[in-house]
Formats: sequence, structure tokens, C-alpha cells
Amino acid sequence: MSKKAVLAVVGIVCLLQAAIVIAAEGVVGEWEFKSHFDARTSEATMTITKNAEGKLEGTWSAQRGESTLSDIKFENGKVSFVQTSSFGGQEMKTTYEGTVEGGKLKGTGKGQWGEITIEGTLQGEAKSGADAIVGQWQMSIKTPARDVVDKLIITKNEDGTLAGKWIGQRGENTITDLKFEGGKLTFTRKSKMGDREFESKYTGTVEGDQIKGTFSSERGDREANATRAGASKPEAGKAEPNKPAQGKAEPNKPK
Repeated sequence: MSKKAVLAVVGIVCLLQAAIVIAAEGVVGEWEFKSHFDARTSEATMTITKNAEGKLEGTWSAQRGESTLSDIKFENGKVSFVQTSSFGGQEMKTTYEGTVEGGKLKGTGKGQWGEITIEGTLQGEAKSGADAIVGQWQMSIKTPARDVVDKLIITKNEDGTLAGKWIGQRGENTITDLKFEGGKLTFTRKSKMGDREFESKYTGTVEGDQIKGTFSSERGDREANATRAGASKPEAGKAEPNKPAQGKAEPNKPK
């Protein structure tokens, strides 16, 4: 193959990759869903991101927990994906297909429980009230040795009240008294490690896709900031999740 032919092929491949990346943008972001099944309505949050290769990845969060998405495809306004969840120790898969137009997604999901209809809305800066805090948040807590990153999931009940779930790496955690008023987020976090229980109160200020705040407990105050899942990460130079911060020594190790 001649050099010109090789360059032509490379150019076509690059154009195709660019087209795939541009097309994917229409579905990337955080979606709030309502699912209808047997006269019942449930709510969930779907977050779709795009990796460095332009491949779509996603998670699905509802009151029963978080599940993963795979085989995400988006082309010509049509989206499809597979949700894999676990219930009672049994793995279940649901295949979704829908149409995206103007930040709205309508479609159906088919699984072993039958068929459901879904309605999704792409979230953005227009969020207000309780909707501005609903979703998944990566919470970074500063400790003397390192920054610990856990996940906070906030959902809205049918009566408009908020509920929270904490997915951490250490022990059990329970979120109560969750409130969001006037741009301020507050909640109580109860942690259990072995036979010991700890309680701390969080107060933070929400600004778009960022939360800046502090956990207060009998052990003192600890800075704890959060970034909405799928949003831009905090500036570079900060410690990697669950690794010692730069310039600090690990416990019992010399600097």
C-alpha cells in the first residue's frame, strides 16, 4: 500500500472516531428517570460518562442500590444499554432501548420481571430546589495521613423529602436528617467499625457540581468536599483518592 493510501486510511479512521465521540455527547451526563411498572412509579439516577477512548460507561442508582451499565450505544438519537443488578444474591439483567430528543429520553426496559416504560430528563445547570442536590457525589474527606474518597448518593422520595446513602470503604454508614435549604446541605452520618460507632454532622455549601463543607464530631472537624459524578474533577495537584497527600508522610513512616 502506498504512503498516500496509508495516510488516507488513517484520516478516515480519525474522522470516524471523531464522529463517534461527537455523537456520544448527546447522551453523556446525569439523567433522572421515572420507571412505570404495574401502576407503580419508581425513580432512579443514571450517570453516563465517556472515557479517553470515547467509549460510554455508566451507573444506575436507585433506592435499592447501585448497578452498572454495559453495552451503551447511542446513534441517530437512539440509545440502548444493559443494566446489571443484584437482588437477593441473584444477578438480573435488564435491556433498555429509547429515543433521545431535546434532553428527554423515552423508552422501555425488558427483563425477567417483564417490560417497563421509562422517562428520563438530562440534568444541567437549570436544576433548582431539591433537584439541585439529587444524584451521585464523590466525597473527599481530608485526614492527617490521606484523602479518603467515598460516594454519597442522594435521592428524592415521592413526598419531596430527601434520602441519602453512603458507600464507603470502611465499615457501615447510615445517613439521616438530610436537608438542603438555601444552597446549604446538612446531614448526620453514623459510622460503625467493629463494635465502635461514630457520629458526625456534615454542613456544606453547594455550588453547581461542587460541594464544600466540613464533618464535625467529638474528634474535631475534617474538611470534606464533593464533586458530582460525571462532572469535571477538582484541579490537579491534590492527593489521589485514598493515597497520601503530596508532601505528607504515611503513618509510622519517615518523611
